[in-house]
Amino acid sequence: MNTKVNQETDYRKIPVEQLNSNIPQGRGMIKWQPFATMPEQYRRIEQMIDDQAKCSPPQFDNDILVMIEEKVRRNLGKEIVLRYWNNGFEVPLECKVEYIDDKTGIVIVSKGLELIHVKFVQIYEVDGGW
Repeated sequence: MNTKVNQETDYRKIPVEQLNSNIPQGRGMIKWQPFATMPEQYRRIEQMIDDQAKCSPPQFDNDILVMIEEKVRRNLGKEIVLRYWNNGFEVPLECKVEYIDDKTGIVIVSKGLELIHVKFVQIYEVDGGW
């Protein structure tokens, strides 16, 4: 019996017939994902980052508030760009002014099929629609 033992150590140079086919493949390419040991801490850090991005709305005197209200009233039924503050963030909104409720001080605007309620005191700029 003449068995030839291959002394080669590089498996790429050994013929496929002589390789052991029972070699485990391993895990392959697994992406690393961090292990969140304290989810409360991560939620608090995300909240702190959001809080840093917030800023306070501009403070206007009564004359400027009246001027903004007049612009909104003139553009009733027209397409405008409405800029307002919501929970510390600036929101630019391309919309159509649908209705103004004088009792509550709310402007109802539409964007597509969605109706959005914005308080007059949150609005700081009105563009377009003249």
